[in-house]
Amino acid sequence: MDAVKKIKKALDFGMIAVVIALICLSGRELWKMSEKYVHEAHIKSIVSKYRPANMPGIPETQQSKPQNTESAGFIITGEGPSRQAAQPVLNDFIINLQNEINSDITGWIAVPDTNIDYPFVTAGDNDYYLRRDIFGNYALAGTLFTDYRCPADFTGFNTIIYGHNMKNGGMFGDLGMFGDEGFFESNRSGTIFLKDKTLALEFFAYMVIKSDDGVIYSQYYAETQEGREMDGFFEYVKIYARNYREPDKSGRVATLSTCSADGTERIVLIANIK
Repeated sequence: MDAVKKIKKALDFGMIAVVIALICLSGRELWKMSEKYVHEAHIKSIVSKYRPANMPGIPETQQSKPQNTESAGFIITGEGPSRQAAQPVLNDFIINLQNEINSDITGWIAVPDTNIDYPFVTAGDNDYYLRRDIFGNYALAGTLFTDYRCPADFTGFNTIIYGHNMKNGGMFGDLGMFGDEGFFESNRSGTIFLKDKTLALEFFAYMVIKSDDGVIYSQYYAETQEGREMDGFFEYVKIYARNYREPDKSGRVATLSTCSADGTERIVLIANIK
């Protein structure tokens, strides 16, 4: 009888230990999640100080210093005889971000009625900024970044921008909102700011695809496609898009990409570049 009691007592202690372990693991995960959100909000508050006034999709109460968007002057690179010709700079806040935050920063993306309002970077691969913030420090939220295979000046046929799907809507967490037909119909545009030009985005497709989709993530479509027919790309998107409107098939596109909630698929929002 004593042996049975001892076994029962041991099992009870074992169950208690398991419960405590689960609580500790859950607490650790909650702490990591909270840290991710806090860190992302802190980084966003820092970079937002560089954001100019009158950026599309940003309420006046959130805007910062004014800027002349007609022309911000010129930048001259190099020294002595090797100096390159003066290059026009339309959005000098990108130059400020490059000089004061990170030289990998190549632009800024803003989408009205969402939390998508961030600078983005371009690196030598698609891994470096997955878990690094805009300063290059370790961060679970990562940083928005363009596919390294795509020309950084958005002259390729399909320029892809990646970002994490944060549950609080941070980074590209709000892309899922476009899965709602009403939201998709009401929110049709966004803007990309590069140092020498401003690009208008006209969204035409919302898709949920595999992580290794052979069309959306194809290097063939990512590269500059001078004189090549892109009908196959547009036809594929039309067939598999969950929300769709007829696009302009004569120009370039941009694809905003994030993970699905369970991480097994990818959510993409595709736009014409104007």
